[in-house]
Formats: sequence, structure tokens, C-alpha cells
Amino acid sequence: MRNTNDANDSRVRSRLSRRARVLAVATAALGLVAGPAVTASAVSASAVDGGTALTGTLRKAVISGPFVIRDDEGWSAGTYCRGEIDAVRWTDGVYGPNEWWRTYCGGEIRVELHAFAQVVDDKGTLLFGADALFYEGTKDTTTDLDDEVRGLRIQVAAGESVSHTIYLKNKENGGKDYATLELTFTNAG
Repeated sequence: MRNTNDANDSRVRSRLSRRARVLAVATAALGLVAGPAVTASAVSASAVDGGTALTGTLRKAVISGPFVIRDDEGWSAGTYCRGEIDAVRWTDGVYGPNEWWRTYCGGEIRVELHAFAQVVDDKGTLLFGADALFYEGTKDTTTDLDDEVRGLRIQVAAGESVSHTIYLKNKENGGKDYATLELTFTNAG
């Protein structure tokens, strides 16, 4: 029979080491550590498109840029919603498919950006992946997916940025409801 004190001691050590790892990553993300942060997690090579994920290099993955959404149906016809996307994650492995950004327009439209970022070489190159989803219905919590761009993949060298525009439109009303996302993928350190 196993001693319950041994089991409890094991759980306490596990919690402490988990807290230490979380604290180390959070501290690095806030820029409080002078050197590069290293995490203990590994990502399988098959996790994303058969690529090889490298651990030990923490990179700041940023997706940013302006967006415009037009709602041209119902009581909110002719409504334009404009703003800025500012989605940031720290990564050495895969984040995704996570929702990085979401916005609403006219009470009927929801646009989501699901993305991941993964370090793919020892120089800190990031592979970004993104899916953009355009929902339109009678309210902004609708599950009526009217357009999507899936499988966008962009590699960005350390310290560099790459831009890409995504255009989504509602095919049900002749494309009068739409969203334009002018995305910049940045690999910051």
C-alpha cells in the first residue's frame, strides 16, 4: 500500500514545478528577463504541416493591421466598422488553432481570426498559420458561416514582417456584406 504522504508530497512538487514554469514564461513575456527564455515543452514534428518545431527559442508573434467591415443588410444597412487588429502571442511551439482576434459589426456580423505561430529553425524563423472566418446572421452570435479563408501559411524571418490582405464577403446577398483584413505578420524577439 502506498503511503498517502508520499502521494501528497509528489503532487505538491508537481504543482511547484508547474508554477515555476508558468512564472518563467510570464516573466519572459513581460520582458523582465535579460536573456532568452527557454521552455520545457516540445512540439511534435507532425503538429503543423509536417514541419519541425524547435524549442528553446521564445519569439513574439504579432498579427496586426487595419480592418474594415461593411454590414449592408437589415436595420444596420450601410454600417461600416473600422479598427485595428493587435494580436500577440509568445511562442516556441504551436499556438492553435486558437482564436487570436474577434470583432463584431452592425449587430449581425462577426469576424474571427484563428492562428498559430511556430518556431521552425534555429534562426528563430516563425511559421504563421491563419484561418479567417466571416459569420453573418440575425445577430452577431450566429453560427452561420458565410465565408472563410483557410490554410494561410506565411514564414517570417526573425526581426521581419510580411503583409497579406484577406477579403471575405457574404455570398448570400451579392457580396454587399464584407470584411477586409490588412494583416501584417511580425516575428519580434
